[in-house]
Amino acid sequence: MAVLTIPVEWVDKLEVVDKVDERPFEEILQTLDQHVPVTSEKNIWTFWHSGILNMPGWCQRNVVDWVRICGPGWTVRVVDNVPDSPNYALKYVSADDLPEAFVQRKMDGPFAGQHSADMVRGATTYEHGGAWMDVGSIMTRDMDRFCWNELEDPNSPYQVAMLVAYGNMMMNFFITAHKLDPSFRDGTNCFFTCGKEIRTTWAL
Repeated sequence: MAVLTIPVEWVDKLEVVDKVDERPFEEILQTLDQHVPVTSEKNIWTFWHSGILNMPGWCQRNVVDWVRICGPGWTVRVVDNVPDSPNYALKYVSADDLPEAFVQRKMDGPFAGQHSADMVRGATTYEHGGAWMDVGSIMTRDMDRFCWNELEDPNSPYQVAMLVAYGNMMMNFFITAHKLDPSFRDGTNCFFTCGKEIRTTWAL
């Protein structure tokens, strides 16, 4: 087994993050395969086309860890494109907010899952608020501390949180916003409208 060596300059900056939810992996996984109505903006959304039980194990572990780290204050949902699934995307958003190809389940090809996630991302975040994370995302601290406290602060100038690469490239695998945020209102439902001026983005 490989040994991870922490660079000296980072050793005193590390801290232990305790698990808030101590339930076993299988119990949390089964809970995530149930429908939970939306009651607040504190949602963590993600997508797997055929449902959480068909996700690769390493992705399941990522998502279960989100639950463990954030605890009951946040609701994690893995939405899918399976009509009889408890977490079918159209149980959370209107068909009018998604492209016809998604609604009619006519997408195919090697990247149909990724493009479906692009479509669901904007719709769920706009309709209900919260965070979107791709299933491959590894969480290192709870969402409140990571960015939500800042977005809820009435004195903060920020309304959207996301990751930025190379100084100017918005990465769509993690986005966070309040419901009905205008940044998500128009365009392709994939991300932001091309060319739209975003003046209140918070680059993490």
